[in-house]
Amino acid sequence: MDSNIIIGNVCTLAAMGANAASSTRKTAKGMLLLQNLAQAIYFASAIVLKGYSAAVQNAVSILRNFAAVRNIKSKALEWSLTIAGLALGVIFNNRGLIGLLPVIGNLQYTIAIFRFQDRERLLKLSFLISGISFLIFNIAIFNIVGALSDFIVAVTTVVVLLKSKPNQDQ
Repeated sequence: MDSNIIIGNVCTLAAMGANAASSTRKTAKGMLLLQNLAQAIYFASAIVLKGYSAAVQNAVSILRNFAAVRNIKSKALEWSLTIAGLALGVIFNNRGLIGLLPVIGNLQYTIAIFRFQDRERLLKLSFLISGISFLIFNIAIFNIVGALSDFIVAVTTVVVLLKSKPNQDQ
C-alpha cells in the first residue's frame, strides 16, 4: 500500500476524533474551535492524498470558523468566504455531480455559521447536513476512513440532537 494513502488515512482518523468531539460541545465557540482543528487535519490529509478540491473546502472552513470564533461579523467577509468556497469548489471539482456534494455541504454550513453562530441546535443540524454530504461523497470515492468518520460524526450529532431539548438553543 502506498505510504501517502496510509498517512492520509491516519490524518483522517485524527480529524474524525476532533469532529466527533465538536458535536458534544455545549457552545458554538467550543464546536467551532474543535472543528477548526479537524479541518486543519483534513486539509493535510487531502493534500497528501492529492484531493485538492476537498483541501479547498477545508481551507475555506478554517477561515470561516476562525471568523466566527473571533466574532468577526462582516457582510464582505461572509460573502467572500461563501463565494470563494463555491467558486473554488467548482473549479477544483474533478468528480462530476458527486463532487459537488462537499461544496454544497460546506456552502450551507458557511451560511449557517454566519446566520446562526449563537444558535447551537441550528448549527448542529447544519453540521449534520454537511456531514451527510461528505459521507456520500466519501463512499463514492471509496474513502473508507473518511466515510467512517462522517458516519460516526453524523450518528454522534443525531444522538446529541435527540437528547437535547428542541428549544434549547444557546
